Amino acid sequence: MATLEEKLLHGKAAGYCSSSDEEQDDCCVGTSSDAPPPMSSGLRNTGPKGVLDDYRTFQECQRRELAETNEKILNAAKYCTLSGRDDNSDLEMLRSKRIQELADFTLARGKIVEITKKEEFLDFIETNRDCWILIHIYDDDNEGCVTLNKIFNQLALKYPYVKLAKVLPSVVGMSSQFREIGLPSLQIYCNETLRGNFVRLTDQLGEQFTAQQLVEFLSE
Repeated sequence: MATLEEKLLHGKAAGYCSSSDEEQDDCCVGTSSDAPPPMSSGLRNTGPKGVLDDYRTFQECQRRELAETNEKILNAAKYCTLSGRDDNSDLEMLRSKRIQELADFTLARGKIVEITKKEEFLDFIETNRDCWILIHIYDDDNEGCVTLNKIFNQLALKYPYVKLAKVLPSVVGMSSQFREIGLPSLQIYCNETLRGNFVRLTDQLGEQFTAQQLVEFLSE
């Protein structure tokens, strides 16, 4: 059976005879026994004009569907771009992470004592005699000291039973030479007894070490 497009391209509809064709013997209306079965109720049995109308309707429906599909795609793309749902989700995760880091930092700082007087240094050791005490002698301009101060923040959260403090070398009477060559320095006390004294800790751990590396080093 000829397709719809073939009917339009070749002119005559299948089974259609013009008046001029009636004179030819090989083109005549068939008998009822030769007639094709009736078409389904969903389709119309029309001539070329009806077929053309059907084709135009079909094309119009296709154009409408394509336009609707394109519009949906564009709207979805605009919504994703303008709303930035993925970007917003990532930003929200980063924001939440940053807030948690700030909260942890604030909590940790509250647990790390800044010793500002020599008397405070001795009092801190005496009042916490039943605990392990870590005291960092530091300078803000020393890279290793900056690293150890950050690690103290982590230790304050992970080991709340350990007492942590930091002090500038000038407060405890250290010389400028010690400040130049002896930092970062870490002292460990328990029961008012000095259990560990690590001068220039970076000689053993490097400038950029981790909390885990420090714990493993102290456990040796």
